Amino acid sequence: MPKKFIKLTAACVLTAIVLYAGGLQPQAAAAVSNPTTVYEPVQQQAQRWVEELAVQPSFAAWKKSTLIVSPIGPGTHSWLVLVMQNKNTVGYLVINAVESGGYQLGEYGTNSHPLFDESTLTRAIKQLELLKPATQIDRIYVHPLLAAWKITTEKETYYADAVSGESLPAKKENWTNAAATKLDKAAPLLNTQKAVLIKQVSLPSFNPFDKLPWLTNKPITLSSNSYTPLFAKINNKEQLRFTAELFDGQMLYVWSVVGYNKWDNGQIYVALEASEDGSDRRYIPLQLLIELGHFYR
Repeated sequence: MPKKFIKLTAACVLTAIVLYAGGLQPQAAAAVSNPTTVYEPVQQQAQRWVEELAVQPSFAAWKKSTLIVSPIGPGTHSWLVLVMQNKNTVGYLVINAVESGGYQLGEYGTNSHPLFDESTLTRAIKQLELLKPATQIDRIYVHPLLAAWKITTEKETYYADAVSGESLPAKKENWTNAAATKLDKAAPLLNTQKAVLIKQVSLPSFNPFDKLPWLTNKPITLSSNSYTPLFAKINNKEQLRFTAELFDGQMLYVWSVVGYNKWDNGQIYVALEASEDGSDRRYIPLQLLIELGHFYR
C-alpha cells in the first residue's frame, strides 16, 4: 500500500504530552475553557520560558504577551499555553506535569493556529463528509508527532491530524498500538524553573518537497550520545529534512529542518516546518525525533 504523505503545519499546534517523557497513558481531552487563574503555577512557569525566548529575534512577537492556559485531558497532566498579542495567537507551548513535582517544556512554536485549532477541526469534519453529525469529539495527544482529533459518530470512529486536519489511516486499534510504542531514548525535557537559552540557530524556510532524499540517500547517522554530524550540517546552513513513518508505515511525515535551540541543561529542541513561508515553526526535542524518525541531507 502506498504511503500517505501529510504536512504537519505548525499553523495548528497544541498538546497533552508527558506520555513519552513520564510514561502516562494517552487521554482524550475535551475542549475546556477554564480561567487561566486556575492554572496559575503553570502560567508562572510558562511566563519564565516565554520571557527567556522573547529576547531572541525569532520570538520577538512574544514580548509583553498575554498567556492563555488550558488543560489537555481530564487528568490535567499537560497544558496548552497560547501566546497572545492583541487577541492574536503568535505562538504556543506545551507544558507537562512531572510526577516528582514541577513542570517540563514538551514543545513550543511560533504560529497563529496551534494544534487542535477549531479551524482545523472544521476542516477535518468537512473532509470526512459525514452524513450525520459527530456524537463526540476528543483531543488525543501521545507526543508531538502523534496528535489527533478523535471524531466519533454513531457507527464509526475517525482520526484526523491535529495540525493539518487530514484524515489519518488509523482505526482504534492502530492508534492504540502507535500510542503504546515504548520510546527508549527520549531524554528528560527542559524542567528547570530558570532555564537559560544558550544558543539559537535559525535558517531560512524552504520547501521540504523540493528534493526527496529519503528515497535515494541513507539517513544521517546519529546516536543518543553523538549529534555532531547533524549540527555540523545545520550550522553550515545545509538544507536537511526530517521524516517519520507512523501507523506501520502507512503515513509518512516530512518536515524541513530550519534551526534549533539549545538550553543550559543540554536539552536541544529542533525547529521543523511543513511549509516554506516561515509561519509554522515547531520546536520539538531532538531525542524524540531521533527515536521516531530520520534526518536526511
